[in-house]
Parts: sequence; C-alpha cells; structure tokens
Amino acid sequence: MAADAPPKARRSPLSKELQVRVFRRDHWLCRWCERPVIFAPAMRLIDLWVRDQGCSLPLAYHDPKWRRDQAPLLDHLGAVIDHVEALARGGRHDEANFVTSCNKCNTRKNSAEVTEFETRSPLIPVKGRYGEPTHWDGFTTLFLLLADQRPADLTASERGWVKALRAEFGTK
Repeated sequence: MAADAPPKARRSPLSKELQVRVFRRDHWLCRWCERPVIFAPAMRLIDLWVRDQGCSLPLAYHDPKWRRDQAPLLDHLGAVIDHVEALARGGRHDEANFVTSCNKCNTRKNSAEVTEFETRSPLIPVKGRYGEPTHWDGFTTLFLLLADQRPADLTASERGWVKALRAEFGTK
C-alpha cells in the first residue's frame, strides 16, 4: 500500500431502513443521471404475479443477478446505494455520503471522484416536458400490495423490506 493511500475502509452492510430513507430522500431518482430507479424486489413479485395470470411468454422482469439478458430494466435502472466519495478514496460509509443511483451509473462511476465521473461520462439528464416526477416510488407501493397478496412467496429479505417500507411510510 502506498504511503499516501487512505486506509482501506470497512464496508458494513446497510440496513434496509437506511436504504429506504436514502431512496425516499432522493425521490427514487438517480443522483448522477436523474432517471427514475426501480426497486428490484418489486420486479420479482411482478414477475410472479404475471406468471400466475397465465402468461406463458418468456419474461425479462427479474433475475437475482440483474443480468441484462434476463432483467434489462434492473441492469440499467435497478435502485442501488452509491457513495458520493468512494470508500476507496477515503469516503465515509454513512448516510451523508450515500445517494440513490441507478445500477448503470453506479457501475460506470465505480470509485471515480464526482468531477472525474461527470467529465468522463457526461450523461445528459432526462428532463421531462412537464417537469420531474413528484410521486415516483420505484414501485414500492406495488411491491407492498403484491407482498400482501403473496406473503408465503416472500423471501426473508423481502419480509425485511416490507417491514422497513411500512415503518418509513408509517403503515402496518
């Protein structure tokens, strides 16, 4: 390790409650490209629901590894938490340094500094004719509705998401 390199930061897992707070704070929009992001667990339940309705067509709504060929929306627009200042560059692992990112921007940014990333990848933010979305929730409301309909199909992680979302929304 070089003498001037920052010590390697330890990355602790982020609680679902913290992630929900960051997503809601950022209005479910990517910090880097300003595109709406999608809550991945919702896509799995949508996939199950569509199949239950008798659809036998091949679908590409969800893949646990977010593979582009199996889940193109998640590959590009899946909601992730990104560090503004990368841990590798000495950034803090705390809420003040977290932002909502789409999976594509998170992958492209990697550990680059913000100015370096924006210079290297000057994505033109999407600007709607009628302004930015004001009520976008990344499909979390749909996720909660489908979770209520299919409690036996929920994974342990998804049950944790239900709890975190309900706590944030102040619902039971």
